Amino acid sequence: MPTAAGLLFSSALGLLSRRLQVLLVGKTYPRSWDRLPGYVLSTGVFVGGYLVGDHYVENNRKLLERRLTILREQRAKKAAFHEFEDEPDHRWTADKRGRFFSLLDKFGASYK
Repeated sequence: MPTAAGLLFSSALGLLSRRLQVLLVGKTYPRSWDRLPGYVLSTGVFVGGYLVGDHYVENNRKLLERRLTILREQRAKKAAFHEFEDEPDHRWTADKRGRFFSLLDKFGASYK
C-alpha cells in the first residue's frame, strides 16, 4: 500500500529532477506558468514509478508470506511425524526376562 512518505519522496524527486534538467539545459521561460507542465510530467513519472514499484513489492510480500506459511505447516507436519514415543515391544519374543530366555542366558553363559 502506498504511503504518504513514499508519495512525498517520489514527488520531491520528480520536482528536483525537473529542476536539475532545467538548470543543465539553461532554458528560460517567458512566463512561470510555462514551466508547470514539465514539473507536473516529471512528478507524475516519479509518482507513477513509485506506485508500480510498490505494487510489485506488495505482491512479492504476499507471496513470501504465503510461502513461509506453507513452509511452517510442512515443518510442523514433519515435527509431528518425528514426535513419537518408543513403546515397549509387546511381542512374546521381545521379553528377555521370560523363562525361555532366562534359560538360554543361563545355559549359554558358559559358552560366552
